[in-house]
Amino acid sequence: QARLSHQLTLVGQFTAGFMHEFNNPLAIVTSRIEVLLEERKEDAALCGDLQQMLTEMRYMGNIARTLLQALRRERGSEVFVPSAPSEALEEALTALSVTAHERGVRLVREIADVPRVDLPGHVVSEVVRGLLSNALDALAGREGGTIWIRLEAYRTAGAKVLLRIEDNGPGVPESIREHLFEPFISQSPGRERLGLGLFLSASLLDMYDGRVWYEARNGGGARFAVEMPPARFTRGQPYH
Repeated sequence: QARLSHQLTLVGQFTAGFMHEFNNPLAIVTSRIEVLLEERKEDAALCGDLQQMLTEMRYMGNIARTLLQALRRERGSEVFVPSAPSEALEEALTALSVTAHERGVRLVREIADVPRVDLPGHVVSEVVRGLLSNALDALAGREGGTIWIRLEAYRTAGAKVLLRIEDNGPGVPESIREHLFEPFISQSPGRERLGLGLFLSASLLDMYDGRVWYEARNGGGARFAVEMPPARFTRGQPYH
């Protein structure tokens, strides 16, 4: 525990310095894209590309703002609107669909109607992107690679919203399953090279009363389940 605490302190110190330097050029590029969108609004094709770039830049900014909170397991003080999981899923799938196509991986969406959740949209997106990226890495070079994205049907008032992301890759070795959500898990190249990604996802979800866990998948492969608390009372959706 002492070693882990020391490692996280070092990572936190490094991240704080890095994010300070990272945020300045990020803000300049984001601002310039916003200006270009206004200046070139007659060019629909260009504006479509610029809008996607702007979305990704803002996503990077959100990562910068939440990374330290996740490392410290401190919930942010920001006021946010409850997010729609389906929108965060579509945003993440749009961002990674090109990579999936290049690698010959099929993305299967099974998205049921669920209430909004009590998490910022960018947190849902960060978690989903991390899990999808891991699945894409696991399927690299495999024939017939498929990733299923399942947003389970919401049946019980007050129950948590459940998302499952699974793939038909090699799965996670039993030797590291108990340590998946600890930092710095890194063994040989492949599915084992997990680093900080799952740790940060688990930490972010924990900040907002959610959680993520691993499930063995029948027939091989891996399945990760994500549980998110519903936003029980919102102006647009007062009851669930």
